[in-house]
Order: sequence, then structure tokens, then C-alpha cells
Amino acid sequence: QTVWLAACAADPMRLSSRFGTPVTSVDNRSDSVELNGDIGHAFDLAVVAEGGVFAHQARKALTCDYEQTAWVGTVHLRQPHQGVAYERFTRQGPAALLPLPTVPAVNGLPAYRAALVWCVPSQEDPVRRIDETQRLQVLHTVFHPQVGEIVSVSPLKSFALGLNAERTLTDGRTVRIGNAAQTLHPVAGQGLNLGLRDAFELVQALSRDRDVQSVLRRLEWQRGPDRWSLMASTDFLARSFAWKIPGANTARALGLTALQALRPVKSALARQMMFGQRS
Repeated sequence: QTVWLAACAADPMRLSSRFGTPVTSVDNRSDSVELNGDIGHAFDLAVVAEGGVFAHQARKALTCDYEQTAWVGTVHLRQPHQGVAYERFTRQGPAALLPLPTVPAVNGLPAYRAALVWCVPSQEDPVRRIDETQRLQVLHTVFHPQVGEIVSVSPLKSFALGLNAERTLTDGRTVRIGNAAQTLHPVAGQGLNLGLRDAFELVQALSRDRDVQSVLRRLEWQRGPDRWSLMASTDFLARSFAWKIPGANTARALGLTALQALRPVKSALARQMMFGQRS
């Protein structure tokens, strides 16, 4: 944001910013896109990056309610997390601890924190009916002892989980980024990575070619493999937690154990998750 505001100040005839300005609709024209509302102007390109969460979205072309709930909050850890994220695949769904910056220790709480994402079935939600003390006790059984003691857990907020995706990233001179293009299950935390890669490739393409229509055509084609493979993999994993097939949990546990043991395969998968499917 700082770089963008500096660029606007340096070239006010070409660049400008308006924060908190409502847009009621985005209408494509043959050679431009018009933003209606308080802005009311036509532009060469519109990037829609306000996607919201699954429960509050209008349904897109591809949609599936996983009937799962994500409980989200913050925990304080007794020992440093060393920047390591932890994810546990339980019978009810994935649970993850994502490292956060340290803060000054206050009221006896350690400085080490992590964001908690805890996914469970919505109809048989075990998290909703227990209090914070009980949640803390359960979390110690969910995560590996190497995480260390979880000292406290904040009040948690719940979000319904589902797949809600457009078939295409682009529509005329409009390009969708992040949850505006696809809302995914948070398993493996790949929704953010995908949105960042889409944004990066868009900026890179526009820096090389100012023909917006040509850029958007190439972007749609180039980002397709990465986008569709990630949507398919997260959808498969999310659905697998609802399977009642005998032995399904054991098979999933064996697969994850094998992945942990096969370091070259594990490294290749990690690179795929970080950098995506290259066209």
C-alpha cells in the first residue's frame, strides 16, 4: 500500500486511490469496464479481490457445501514455535496452528502465539458445546507433543466451509483474485497461496504487455492448470473427511505417514504447494 500511494503522489494525472468507496456493479464494455456507484468511471481493467466467506457469498458456477465448520482463533504457546506451522488430520477434519509474531508477555501469557484453524463436522460439532477450558484440554490431544504446552485459547469464531468457484478467472476486462475467483476449504492453507500466485502473474504479465485483452487471455490459459489442480485436490481432501468407508481413516493415516517418510516426495509436494502448477 505504501508503494502504491507513493506512485499515486508521483503521478496524480494517471494514478489515484479511493478507499471505502462503494461499487454497486461492474459492467464490461467492448474496450473498457465501468464501475458503477460512487466511482462511476470506465477503466481499462478491473481487479475484483473482495470475495468474502462461503456463508455470505452468492453461489458461483461450482459450489459444494462441505457441511463442515472452521473454528478460528489465537493460542499462546509455552515454547517458541520457530516459525513452524503444524497441521493435524483428525477423524473429524484438519486442525492447524500457524505461527504469528511474538508479542510482549502480558498477564502471565507467553509471547509466543499461533493462529488456530480447527475444522469439524457442522451437524456433530464437538467444539461448539464445550467451554474454553475444555477446548484447551482437547487441543492438547489433537496436536503433537512437540508443539509444547498450549497455555491459552482465545474465544473462537466459526465459519461454514464450502467450495464456491467461478469457472474462469476473467470476464471481459474483469479479473477475479482470491476468494472472488474461488473459495476453497482451508485444508493445507492453499487458498491464500493460489490468490497470491494469480495476483503475481497478473502484475508480471501487465509489466510486459500493456494490451489488457491479450494479457487476460494468456492469464486464463496459463493459470488454468495450477488453479484447477489445486481446487480438485482440496475438494478431494475436504470430502474425504466425510467418508464412512471402512478403513478410510487408516488409509489416509498410512498415506500421510508414507509421505512424511519419503522426503523427496514430501519436498516436491511442498514446492508444488508453494509455487503451484507451472504451465
